[in-house]
Amino acid sequence: MKYRKLLIFSILLGLLTLLISFSQFLSPSTEEMGETDKDFSSDRALDYLKDVAKEPHPMGSPVNRKVRDYIVKHFQNLDIPVEIQSKPVKNIRSGKYAVDKSEGTVENIIAKIPGTSGDDNAILLTAHYDSVTDAPGASDDGYGVVTIMETARALKQMSAPKNTVYFVLTDGEEQGLLGASAFKDRMDVLNKVGVMLNFEARGNTGVPILFETSSNDLKLVQLYKETVPYPVAYSFASEMYKRMPNDTDFSELKVTKKLGYNFANMNGLEAYHAEIDRVENSDEATIRHFGSYVLPLVKKYMMMDAKEFHAIEESKSDAIYFPLMKKTLVVYSEKVVIPLMIVLLALTAVIFYFNFKKQVIQFKRFALSLLAILGSLVAIFIFYFLLIRLSTIVLIGEIDEFNMVMFGAYDSTMFTLMIIFAIVLCFFFAKWISKKCGLANLVMSTQLLWILLAVVTSFTFKGISYAFTIPSIISLLLILPIILKAKWAKGVYHYVVVCGWTVPSILLLAPIMYLMYVAQTISVAPIVAILTAFITFPIVAIVNWLKTDDGEA
Repeated sequence: MKYRKLLIFSILLGLLTLLISFSQFLSPSTEEMGETDKDFSSDRALDYLKDVAKEPHPMGSPVNRKVRDYIVKHFQNLDIPVEIQSKPVKNIRSGKYAVDKSEGTVENIIAKIPGTSGDDNAILLTAHYDSVTDAPGASDDGYGVVTIMETARALKQMSAPKNTVYFVLTDGEEQGLLGASAFKDRMDVLNKVGVMLNFEARGNTGVPILFETSSNDLKLVQLYKETVPYPVAYSFASEMYKRMPNDTDFSELKVTKKLGYNFANMNGLEAYHAEIDRVENSDEATIRHFGSYVLPLVKKYMMMDAKEFHAIEESKSDAIYFPLMKKTLVVYSEKVVIPLMIVLLALTAVIFYFNFKKQVIQFKRFALSLLAILGSLVAIFIFYFLLIRLSTIVLIGEIDEFNMVMFGAYDSTMFTLMIIFAIVLCFFFAKWISKKCGLANLVMSTQLLWILLAVVTSFTFKGISYAFTIPSIISLLLILPIILKAKWAKGVYHYVVVCGWTVPSILLLAPIMYLMYVAQTISVAPIVAILTAFITFPIVAIVNWLKTDDGEA
């Protein structure tokens, strides 16, 4: 009876935690954004998009020039000084990209709201206004363009900024970051810039994510957290992005060593560089969320003084950051990673010492349990790898040049079913391992795997280490009283232990699994299945272990 209660409790708690965690992926409503002339209006931005993304407008095309003129006129109507920076492609990067565009010319749009204190510590907002040849580019990068256009309109309804605000819409990004490369000639602007904000899209829906920053970003991200009302940002995303075959204009501009943020939405990959990237398929909520980032940040930076900028520039540490839920972003210094790992290792030493001393676990059966779990993980990985490959044949899917699998649109149902099946597999594997090796050995072997991952990521992938270190520390602290057979560590306390593992592991790891799916498609199902098993194995083991009051069943 107690086993059933603990199991139901863990399932309900897991679902509730998942709902709370995934609230971070909800965009603000129109009412939350405000509806005055000084607020960002996604409705207006969507109207701009109807002209910006009416049809494909690659660099050098007649339609591209129409889009350029429309954007220029928008700034002129706002009484914002605007100019065109032109540069022949053959003169960019010694002609590296001039193979089939040798006669082309990039035409960047540069607009400026002058600051009352001069041009020093200026804010630079960038996006590219060209599209690929076969797509209207409503999201890529129409979202970024109209976000900047609407931000400019809102700023003109306010008092003049203390610091200058530049709006740079680059050309030729799709042909190889040509506009951004050409813009580096404008050192008269770049030398004055204090902070850069770039806006991109890799799909037509979903919340924008802060996925890249300038180096030593602790204070930069802390300011983002304090300023933006609906922040979504992941330190792991920057490291993951480095492993992906993508570049943005930010890649060119960050060599200037200026402070900077790079934002992009990633959902709806089926629309990326595709004919369906049209206005009618656009997501206004995504544009609204972009606006919830840019306007508060610009309002903050445009009133900062040189001393405040200098304090951010002097930051000597990178940040670890992740959302817990909507409107809640955790930020701490990367310098905390190793101390946290040391605390974890100290706890590990203590708990394993008492485990063996009190004969809660036995070395041989513990080792066999660990090997059995590793074997189960390998089996799950191979099964899902083969399943995905088979699915591409049966469901006529595609594997592109980057090894991403697409079945037309994203299929969340298929992905959800795969996760549920992975959970079921874990139940069966855990039951078999516990019979062969004992429940206590199973519990501690699952804990050891998390500890090992925490240690490895603390050294090699700091941006994601929190997802393994924090749950491991909490779990060991809660398990220790049971190992020591504390009289009070019974009854209700068992529910606390289940809660102490279920909540942090799902809260921190589930969003990462989701973002991996969004970024890399269902091709990452084998890895996501492994991570699902990493969450499920300890929960199943602990629930079974605690089904009797003495915790020794």
